[in-house]
Amino acid sequence: MNQAVARVFITGLGIISPAGAGAAPFWHDVCAGRNRFVELPPLYAGMKPGILGGRVPQEARETALAEVDAVTRERPRAASLFAEFAALEALRDAGLVPGGPALRNAVVCVGSSDGQAEALEDVVAGRRGIAETGGFSSYSIAQGVARTVGAAGPAYLLQSTCASANVALSCALEMLRAGVADTAVVGGCDPYSEKNIIGFNTLQAIGSTPCKPFTRSRRYVTPSEGAGMFVLQTERALRPDATPYAEVLATAVSNDASHPTAPDREGVAACHRRSLEEAGLKADDIDVIFAHGTGSRANDTIEGGIFAEQYPRAAVTAIKSTIGHLMGAAGAAGTVAACLALRHRLVPPTAVDADDVELDLNLVTGAPLAVPNLRHVQNNAFGFGGNNAISIFRSVS
Repeated sequence: MNQAVARVFITGLGIISPAGAGAAPFWHDVCAGRNRFVELPPLYAGMKPGILGGRVPQEARETALAEVDAVTRERPRAASLFAEFAALEALRDAGLVPGGPALRNAVVCVGSSDGQAEALEDVVAGRRGIAETGGFSSYSIAQGVARTVGAAGPAYLLQSTCASANVALSCALEMLRAGVADTAVVGGCDPYSEKNIIGFNTLQAIGSTPCKPFTRSRRYVTPSEGAGMFVLQTERALRPDATPYAEVLATAVSNDASHPTAPDREGVAACHRRSLEEAGLKADDIDVIFAHGTGSRANDTIEGGIFAEQYPRAAVTAIKSTIGHLMGAAGAAGTVAACLALRHRLVPPTAVDADDVELDLNLVTGAPLAVPNLRHVQNNAFGFGGNNAISIFRSVS
């Protein structure tokens, strides 16, 4: 890593997920290994019943609606509602207020796989008109976050399938290091998408049992929804009393483009190498890895094999076993979890049976793992089309 570049820190976190509204219920559920999956209704004749998914609870939606501004409340779209609520929580956590001096020229980078899918699907199905939904431009999510936080700087919506949130982090990190701004509001969001459910069902990738990452009995992905947002600040922008969660060392992004859905082992391995090079670290320096860990055969075989061969010392966890796969927000959920792990020196478990673990890796199961000297945490996010994005964080204490 070039030590001459500006150091960038995460100073605030926000999230809404199947665990509820806020970082506290999210952290409680992932540490307890508790999932709140529900049966999703069949979307067409012949679709098998009993498919499990993660939905943001109605109570959490109402909490979010009460906090966002009148523009979003008037015509709420799930993606915007989730992202704006999480951004407001992240601001409070960072000790910032919307429109304050630190935010006026802030960068906004939001990753999403499906954008305003809920609004688009309502229009296509004839449930609402375009005017009633507020429109389905994906960029409107970033616009809404910028309006909510009072930022007049560059605003981007990035779509790189399930790697989107980590790609958004990479984009924001580069802009802060280049001097475009000293503060950024970054993250990812995705709503429940009928298109996704139908597509995954066609691939026979979803079903009546929850995802079980890295196990012999793994079979299905568990689709979910929500948003995670965080505040990035350069060292010179930090408040005197600030206690950052982590320093962002690197976010490596690549695309192997070898298959529409299946990951490419060499492409994924190359992204791992590049992330370490950018961070100025070796694999043995990584203490904990938040795996992409979807519970699918292909992903877990490749990712777990790399861990077993290259990261034998690292503790590995896969929180999708608890909160499901938040699609474009998956990397954001991983970032929030990674930052909380660094703060609490605690690694949440993968909610699977230890006896069922297939690969020779240090998968955390059962109770959370205490790591008193936790220093470096890696967060993986991969997506269809060969999209790969890996972030590495360092403790600040």
